[in-house]
Amino acid sequence: MKYILLCLLNVALLVTGQILFRLGVDNRSFGSIPIIINIVLSPVVLAGLVVYGVSTVLWLYILSRMPISHAYPIMALAYPAVMILAKIVFCEDISITRWIGVAIIMFGVVLVAL
Repeated sequence: MKYILLCLLNVALLVTGQILFRLGVDNRSFGSIPIIINIVLSPVVLAGLVVYGVSTVLWLYILSRMPISHAYPIMALAYPAVMILAKIVFCEDISITRWIGVAIIMFGVVLVAL
């Protein structure tokens, strides 16, 4: 159970990193190398990179303690979490087709977990 909770924490870190990345590039243009460097070095994107770094270290620990075939399907929980936050934070329109697709993925995760 401890490692399942760590997997869920890892999902939360991955989702947080994605949201921070999106916040960091929101309404910005990738027109030139200096602009790209400016974006990558922005505090929000750097925070996302730090969160991803922590997530990577945690993931390595998880993999050292449990089979990847058990741990990795839990990472699919990031799909609905990102979609929900995209709707809430960025007011993105998410089609019913995407929701159905994520529901199918989640059903697969449940099957794998059983």
